[in-house]
Amino acid sequence: MVDTRKENIVLADCDFSEIQSFVEAMQFHDSPFVSKNHISNFKRTGKLSELRRYAIYFYTGLRYFLTRKKYGAIVGWQQFYALILCFFCSVFNVKKHNTVVALNFTYKEKKGRFSKIYRWFMSKCLDKRYLDYIHVPSFEYADAVCKEFDFDRDRVIVTTFGINDDYDLMSGLEPPIGFEKDSYALAIGRSNRDYAFLIKAWEGIDYPLVIISDTYKGDVSNDNITLITNVAGEESYPYISNCGLMIIPIDDGGICSGDTVLLTAMSLKRKIIVTAPSTLAEMYVQDKENALLTQKDVVTFKATVEKALYDEECAELGEKARQSFLLDFSRQSMGKKVSLIMNGRA
Repeated sequence: MVDTRKENIVLADCDFSEIQSFVEAMQFHDSPFVSKNHISNFKRTGKLSELRRYAIYFYTGLRYFLTRKKYGAIVGWQQFYALILCFFCSVFNVKKHNTVVALNFTYKEKKGRFSKIYRWFMSKCLDKRYLDYIHVPSFEYADAVCKEFDFDRDRVIVTTFGINDDYDLMSGLEPPIGFEKDSYALAIGRSNRDYAFLIKAWEGIDYPLVIISDTYKGDVSNDNITLITNVAGEESYPYISNCGLMIIPIDDGGICSGDTVLLTAMSLKRKIIVTAPSTLAEMYVQDKENALLTQKDVVTFKATVEKALYDEECAELGEKARQSFLLDFSRQSMGKKVSLIMNGRA
């Protein structure tokens, strides 16, 4: 039985303005949600910033574990805020008080000596006694997670991700110094990107490529490729807004990643190439309608780049991408979808 007298909350790692439309769209048994914001999505500059981020994750999870009786539904916009709350519930075997949802769930197996510890930790986070639902933007990934952790399939909410529409703010940004509008391709992101393939495939392509990543350590010997490692957050907006082509080369196609970059590019009318198979290809992209799909084959990839840049059939691809975004992938739309499914299953 849901206690409507208790407060429903969204635990976020960003400013409220970033998730306002999502929170306002959320309802649980006719009760609204309020946002609790604990910033941890700051720029990552090294091991100390990583440790700081993990410390915030655990502090926030512990804080709401200790005050859990005050709340009805707890939705983790930052998945680890909700997951770590459930971790403490599982470890201390406490009485259940909340409906808990972890949004944008992603699990990637750790390598090395910490692999077994991390696997145990995640199994505690996904204790079905305390974690009611996880949200993932892929049907295939939902099946994989349920198999990996013996999690019930009917506890997985599958919807696409959503972002705010900042077109008016970002579309007029000046190009970065040294670049002109629509004069370069861009690949950006730190998680689950196959930049090694992209760099190899770019050989012989007569169009500048910019890669923005603070984690890629591979060799970049192509004079037509610029690797930037010190740009993140809002600093990346001018690069996205002015690129002539956005490329998202996914490493492991079964892991959910790249959603924010894809949707930002779509909202800004950018031409986009996405590698397949991937959850992006499964859930967001209609080939030749709102982006182009390509296999991770060098010959096929190069042909797709040429098509995006020079084929008249792709001239309106950016406009179509924005229309697709407005129809299906806003943050408000995501809030309504998640809310509807939660209410239907609770």
